Amino acid sequence: MFEYILMILLALTPGIEARGAYPMAFYLGLLNPYTYLLIYVFSSFPSIPIIYGLKWVERKLIIKSGLLARIYTKILERVRRKSVKVSKYKVVYVGLILYVAVPLPLTGVWTGSLIAYLMDLDKKRSIIAVFIGNLIACTIIYLTLFTPQLLR
Repeated sequence: MFEYILMILLALTPGIEARGAYPMAFYLGLLNPYTYLLIYVFSSFPSIPIIYGLKWVERKLIIKSGLLARIYTKILERVRRKSVKVSKYKVVYVGLILYVAVPLPLTGVWTGSLIAYLMDLDKKRSIIAVFIGNLIACTIIYLTLFTPQLLR
């Protein structure tokens, strides 16, 4: 049971996510379809509170803090001003899928969700894109670790 809790915690951790949880599952000998699904679900979950919840964090914490609010607002305005050129095309969601799907550090659910939020993309489409991208990444990682065992 402890091993599965460890997998869940790794899957939820920013920067580690599925990219770290699957190798740990492999190391612990838990690479099976149940673990695949468990890691996928828990590594996908943070996209929802990030995409829907950062607005609350802005209003409750950042905007009330003076200097931090001015710096944050300038950065956010600049990102959104530049992203208008990109976000008007529907292909931006394909780009988000591909960004999250690349199984490298800092290209996962947390970063993809933050990018979607900063670019002010449609929330539902962003979550769907992040989930699809994470499914692709999880499948790539799982097959990379699992296929050599099948070939033995």
